[in-house]
Amino acid sequence: MPPLAEERADQYWFARHSKSIIFLISILAIIGIYAAFYIPVSVFPETNFPRIIVGVDNGVMPIEQMEVTITRPLEEAVRSVPGLENVRSTTSRGSAEINLFFDWNVNMIEALQMVDAAISRVQSSLPATAQIRTHRLDFSSFPIIGYSLTSNSVPQTDLWDLATYEIKPRLNSLSGVASVLIQGGQRPEFHVTVDPARMLRSKVAISDIVGGINHTNVIDSPGLLNRNHQLFLALVTGQVRSAEEVGNIVLKVDHNVPVRVRDIGTVAPAVEPVYTAVSANGKPAVLLSVNRQPDSNTVEVADEVHQEMAAIRSTLPAGVDMRPFYDQSNIVNESIKSVRDAIIIGLFLAGLIIWLFLRDWGTAVMTGLVVPVTMVITFIAMKLLGLSFNLMTLGGLAAAVGLVIDDKIVVVENIVLHRDGGEGPLQATASALKELTVPLIGSTLTPIVVFLPLIAITGVTGTFFSALAVAMSVSLLASLVLALVWTSNLSTKLIRRGHRAEGGSDVVHHDRDHHFPPGFDDDPKAAQLRRMMAAEETSISGGYFGRVLNGYEHQLRRTLRHPAWLAAFCLVLVAVSYGCYRYLGSELLPSFDEGGFVLDYVMPAGSSLQETNRVLTRVEAILRATPEVESTSRRTGLELGLAAVTEPNTGDIAVKLKDDRKRSVEEVISDVRAKVTQSEPI
Repeated sequence: MPPLAEERADQYWFARHSKSIIFLISILAIIGIYAAFYIPVSVFPETNFPRIIVGVDNGVMPIEQMEVTITRPLEEAVRSVPGLENVRSTTSRGSAEINLFFDWNVNMIEALQMVDAAISRVQSSLPATAQIRTHRLDFSSFPIIGYSLTSNSVPQTDLWDLATYEIKPRLNSLSGVASVLIQGGQRPEFHVTVDPARMLRSKVAISDIVGGINHTNVIDSPGLLNRNHQLFLALVTGQVRSAEEVGNIVLKVDHNVPVRVRDIGTVAPAVEPVYTAVSANGKPAVLLSVNRQPDSNTVEVADEVHQEMAAIRSTLPAGVDMRPFYDQSNIVNESIKSVRDAIIIGLFLAGLIIWLFLRDWGTAVMTGLVVPVTMVITFIAMKLLGLSFNLMTLGGLAAAVGLVIDDKIVVVENIVLHRDGGEGPLQATASALKELTVPLIGSTLTPIVVFLPLIAITGVTGTFFSALAVAMSVSLLASLVLALVWTSNLSTKLIRRGHRAEGGSDVVHHDRDHHFPPGFDDDPKAAQLRRMMAAEETSISGGYFGRVLNGYEHQLRRTLRHPAWLAAFCLVLVAVSYGCYRYLGSELLPSFDEGGFVLDYVMPAGSSLQETNRVLTRVEAILRATPEVESTSRRTGLELGLAAVTEPNTGDIAVKLKDDRKRSVEEVISDVRAKVTQSEPI
């Protein structure tokens, strides 16, 4: 075998531009790492559901009156909004919920503005006491984290004041927090109990009492005062802070004698009447639910809330217990860890397999360098396309790891084969790229073409799977470019294999059925082909891998000798597959362990709050007796999310499970369902 001729780097494009390629890829890797810190993190892809919820609260107005004076006028007003397809409403005593469903192609931000404008046009014709709120439905409409406040010694009114005037403002000031919802507790107020006989003697009506208190309990400014070369803003306050001050309010003056509130009745501190029940771990509680902004990072927002609540914890009054009852960021963190572990394990196994077959640590190191760079370059495209780290994009990246590694293995193995065939480092790389460029492009575009139709699907399914398809397609395209560009550069520096395989007569030989063309034995290309085939034969023959190939060849020849049996087996396999397909269930997403679950309940219609509370107290006892349950939070007459219409016979219980448990969520749910059915049969 003649010695290898000295190779000139200027004859190969990847060698001429080696430094430029490495510099460019390094810069892209740094930008990708930087972009990863600014990509939003959430559980699901950002989805603008074509739905707007209009919630109305009007005290205890009867249903018939609510429907005539509020629900129907609002329904007629919003029907003028373009893109509206369907309107559904639910009216209850003192409340109404109107659901507006739009076409998926409608810009929901503009639609929300048009709905607000349509409602404002009829606002003047609605009762003045009606409070109307409109919400655009997306995943940020649901809380990402929740805390409960309970105490055996501090009154519920104080807990409500603590949550409303101290904790809520501090949480609202955090970056990424959209709103903080407070549920439960008791709102303090003063009750005036009038004496009809005194009212008659004083000639005072109920409207006089209400008007006198409302007009007195104010803060107003009489104007500006200019004194001592300074300008002062004067304020006059008539706010009352105690029952005694309410009793001293003057309602009227009769013959120069003031008639006060205490003259016609009694004033006592009390709480606002409530028709809901909120508890945590079996105790009356105040619940704080935090919603994030649509484009914020779920993990960062949750971390900020946890840090702020930890700082607030030290300032709480003695006897107040504050605990988290829900944290959505745990799901995201677990997903990120799963993808990280998949990449690390995939790199390790790929490097190990490459070393076992090629016996070259340089090839394993190449895989460890190229795959992470592919992932971080994908982050740049995700940032430019407005994607976020969520279950779908992370799943796409995890699934793409195998295909990304496959590109590297194919290129590296072919380069090693040419090196062992006697070619120099640069020539071996050039030959491998010449042979593999077209096949690699085809093999990469094939899965991309399969996933591209998912991008065109509309609806929830399209929104979810388009994120997966985009993440996987971008990573595969980045992998293709790096496999052809960066792998070729690294191979000249890291691959040290070069064991030439001599001869090759045992590999390329003549037989009576196949004849080589004339001049084949003297052709230089044929000689190179013989050397490469000999190198390949040497690498796969002998040892464990050789025995595997021999066994495979034996089984393959045995199978091909019985084509009828092979065809029958294929038909049976197709029939069994079709039967399995018919009996398989279908769902948008597979079930996964969220570390908790929500128990929704509906008591018989007309059940009172006391009866519902009695039954749910037993259900809470069952949950607390379950070993895997860490904490619970219950809402009766209320719900998580944007529900505007609720009744005292409905609600939910959010159950948080322990991390170190032996049973899965499904097993715990089945156990709890059986115990609840036995304790409270329908």
